Amino acid sequence: MKLRLVVISGLCSVLGFSCEGKKENYQEIDRPVRIAKVETLGAMQRMYSGVVGAEEYGKLAFNVSGPLVEMNVEAGQQVKKGTVIAAVDPSDYRLRYEANKAAFITAKSQMERNQKLLSMQAISRQDYEVAEANFVKAKSAYETSGNTLSDTKLVAPFDGFVEQKYVENYQKVQPGEAIVKLVNPDKLEVGFIFPETNVRLTREAMQVAVEFDTYRGKWFEAKVKEFVDASPGGSGIPVRLAITDTAFRRDVYPVYPGFSCKVMLSIGNPAGDGYSVPLSAVFKDLGTNETSVWLYDDTKGIVHRRAVVAEQLFGSDDVQITSGLKADDVIVVAGANYITQGQKVSVVNH
Repeated sequence: MKLRLVVISGLCSVLGFSCEGKKENYQEIDRPVRIAKVETLGAMQRMYSGVVGAEEYGKLAFNVSGPLVEMNVEAGQQVKKGTVIAAVDPSDYRLRYEANKAAFITAKSQMERNQKLLSMQAISRQDYEVAEANFVKAKSAYETSGNTLSDTKLVAPFDGFVEQKYVENYQKVQPGEAIVKLVNPDKLEVGFIFPETNVRLTREAMQVAVEFDTYRGKWFEAKVKEFVDASPGGSGIPVRLAITDTAFRRDVYPVYPGFSCKVMLSIGNPAGDGYSVPLSAVFKDLGTNETSVWLYDDTKGIVHRRAVVAEQLFGSDDVQITSGLKADDVIVVAGANYITQGQKVSVVNH
């Protein structure tokens, strides 16, 4: 037993600390940290990556099925409103149209004849009503088959360009199957993903600006056009912006769907008070289970723990503190996990 005590005592001497006073001597080690002064939470700016999209676009499809006999466009091609983009074989639909047309003409003649006979009281009211019903039925079938025959041609509903082509000529297509994607490059919007941690800020007043990667240094005013209270796949909240700046002209700044950009949000203080501190400054005290920060005492060069109330995250870097701090407090913002109460620290950012 004496031998074991001697060995332990010798190890402590070699390592340079007292086995009995390990905690006190550990605190005398100057730990390197970074510090920052706490400032009142004011307007915040957050930057996100965005993509230019088309406000007016559509995946065009036929209402009828059949083999394609015309495919008149290629990806990237400009088209005018009314241009025939593609067509399916109209043969069967034309035959049906002609048959319905003939039935309509016959039913119309029969109704007109029965109308004259009814005026002369040569037929009963019931016979006339039967002829009238047949006419209405034949007319509906005739008009429907005419519309169906027109649907064998797919026309552009607006001026634009073909962003993508999904089928080739002579391929059989089904109703609702996408044939091409047509976009209007003159009506643009910007889309980006708003982090879930900032969802409360969508209720606050924001100033929005957009910088296109092809025109660095030029910011254009924008406004939130649409967002949904949902996070598809947990990736964040999709937000769509409309560019409202009168200085943004397509003839001066030719921007197209697919271009990348930066979105800057300037957001007022949502709580009206509090402080914004780096997330790295906040830790959970194991003894009290309190959310805390380290206050730095510059007169003694030591730190003291201070319990705080954290309200919400701002992006992935900052957190709002609503209680426990005051303006001009100096806190540890890097190295907080390696120091203890009352420990002497060495500031490395001064």
